[in-house]
Amino acid sequence: MQTSPNREWIAVNLRLNEQAFAMRRRYRTSKPWKLLGAAALLVLLPPVAGYAAQTAPAQPDAQPPVQAGTQPAETGVKAGATISLPPQNGHGVTVPSVQPIVSMRATPSPNAAPTTKRKQSYEITLNSSGWTDTGIVIAAGDRASFTASGKFTLADGRETQPDGLARNWKDLLRQFPLDSANVGALVGRVSDVGASVPFLIGATQDVAMPTSGKLFLCVNASGDLAPFGSYKVKIKFDAPKPTAEGMAQSAGVAVVSGLVSPETFADIPRRVTDQAGNEGDMVNFALLGTQAQIETAFKAAGWVAVDKDVQDAIVHGIMATMNHEAYLQMPMSTLYLFGRPQDLSFARAEPLRVAAERHHLRVWKTDKTIAGVPLWVGSATHDIGFETDQRNGNVTHKIDPKIDDERDFLLHSFDAAGVFSSAAYVLPADPMLKARTATGGSFYSDGRIVVMELK
Repeated sequence: MQTSPNREWIAVNLRLNEQAFAMRRRYRTSKPWKLLGAAALLVLLPPVAGYAAQTAPAQPDAQPPVQAGTQPAETGVKAGATISLPPQNGHGVTVPSVQPIVSMRATPSPNAAPTTKRKQSYEITLNSSGWTDTGIVIAAGDRASFTASGKFTLADGRETQPDGLARNWKDLLRQFPLDSANVGALVGRVSDVGASVPFLIGATQDVAMPTSGKLFLCVNASGDLAPFGSYKVKIKFDAPKPTAEGMAQSAGVAVVSGLVSPETFADIPRRVTDQAGNEGDMVNFALLGTQAQIETAFKAAGWVAVDKDVQDAIVHGIMATMNHEAYLQMPMSTLYLFGRPQDLSFARAEPLRVAAERHHLRVWKTDKTIAGVPLWVGSATHDIGFETDQRNGNVTHKIDPKIDDERDFLLHSFDAAGVFSSAAYVLPADPMLKARTATGGSFYSDGRIVVMELK
């Protein structure tokens, strides 16, 4: 078991986060070297050992505290054989062994039916700083041309147009809807799913819509900048194609569910380990694709490849700070599956909070292929803060015990980005339902692994 991080480092990081928000409110004349020093201190933090998901064996009498087999909104019709899980509160629970997932992109195009006929062009006035629901229904694959004009005035006196303004030093201490875009730029997103990734629009932009849902627009500004003004946005859609994107998605929804089964995961360990062999996070997702497809999919879905070590983090963090960019690639600890470290590591987090809270995962390539395509498996968890290690009083990361929420966050982020062609839940023959962490906490699951076939 790896040693938990030094308390002083965690305390410094917590103070840094508190001071960062305080600086945003109180210090409007901060010098660049002060912010650079804060950023350097942040990236010097050592990765928290094990992220609290280094777990001890499950207690023999432990039962899952939630109903297994609960149907999420995007889950399709049950398919395949069923497996009975241990009784809970005297009631048996049954879930299918393989369950196709209906993508949000399977919604038919609004142009496909007369009752949902959509106009070819719209004019929208955006005069709010938050996300604004335009009421326009988008289908995956739609192409839209945006042109925008107008002006917003920010609380600090800056005036911005739809292309936005380059960030200054103080903007490093702010949270933006789209961190990679200029301050005050016009940005959009499709659907209000939390895992959806915003995209830049600016003054003019052609966008291929990655998923289906309502179109939302926003001024890329933090709350304290309180933008005041308006943008006039014109949106023109290309003529619909004869074959609707939704029909294509519906036709392929069951593909991966016909390729995988519980036997696919029969010889894959249910949990990863640390270097000493102590069991940790559960394996809760699988991907079919090449390494290039995997890296492309994570990038499109808003995830970043993390730095491999503290030395890389120092260089990367300082360079990002000098370029007025947020640093989100903080390293994570090394865990093992198949006797080797993870092949790939990805994270998704908000600036300033990345040290304490972030979605993160590790990926390993297996020796299996499905229909000639490499199979990768991984473990995804959500850091939600810090907690005391009940064994020794040290400080470690705390993970959300509802481990299935993180599995489904990954699914939703990939769906919103339109990067998988089909997906399914698979219940292994020996599903993992609950385990106790080495720090004294616990996590629980319905035991299913989400499998996605990448485009």
